[in-house]
Amino acid sequence: MTTRATALRAQGWVLTLFLIILLLPGCRGDDVGDLRGFRVDVAMAPTPPVVGPNRIVLNLTDAGGAPVLDAEVELEGTMAHAGMVPVIVRTSPDGAGRYRADAFEFTMGGDWILLVHVTLADGRKGTLRRDTRVVSPRNAGP
Repeated sequence: MTTRATALRAQGWVLTLFLIILLLPGCRGDDVGDLRGFRVDVAMAPTPPVVGPNRIVLNLTDAGGAPVLDAEVELEGTMAHAGMVPVIVRTSPDGAGRYRADAFEFTMGGDWILLVHVTLADGRKGTLRRDTRVVSPRNAGP
């Protein structure tokens, strides 16, 4: 192999590594912050969620499975593609680690990212992420 071919191959590997490093932040899951091990279960009505108002109930548990009480929980919905204004709603506590948003307004159908921003009573913070697909009412069912 020539010196030029070896140099081109090395540049190719460097470029590939650089591209992988650039793409890694887009592949991350939950930005748990201080909430490592915590879990959020999401229930929506109607199911599947539709364009317009939806009720969203979050069940938040700690690493040991105990319900998380007295937290401030904000729900942010963003489209999976750029260009849409996010929907942000502060939830209401519903007891036993449940937090609800009674009229979360999905503005269009498609793939949405729900970010659950949690501040615990002791000040620890984190964000848990869940993906969902929202349908237009005409596609919602039979």
